[in-house]
Amino acid sequence: MITTTEESNARKEKGETLQMDVAAKLRAAFPQYAAHIESTPMSAHGEDIKILSAEARGAIPVSIEAKWKTSGLSNVYDAYQQAARQAEALPSVEQITPVAVIQQKGYDPLIVMGLEDWIALTKELHENSANTSGGMI
Repeated sequence: MITTTEESNARKEKGETLQMDVAAKLRAAFPQYAAHIESTPMSAHGEDIKILSAEARGAIPVSIEAKWKTSGLSNVYDAYQQAARQAEALPSVEQITPVAVIQQKGYDPLIVMGLEDWIALTKELHENSANTSGGMI
């Protein structure tokens, strides 16, 4: 629980750093839409990463909420690390992407994967879609 203004500001700063990092990685992966991707100010309503044009939204069709925590996510990271170890141990010539499926009682299952893997997958899906639609998305 946040008890002081200083603690609140420090937490917001760490969250903002995560948002800016995600936005920067998306701009690098989708340079043609770099001007249409931005991190929102802390405490602003809506998405943490704004996709500002229909064309960019077509390439990145997700709504991003970034959450940074000092603790409390260990079991999620443990599941992901287990998936990564298992993927690494597989005898395959294909690149295997580790994902963890998590679920809490009363909620839908979620997929957890590395940010870089997700960006690569999103970019690949966008490029494949452009190729199969004659360059039109």
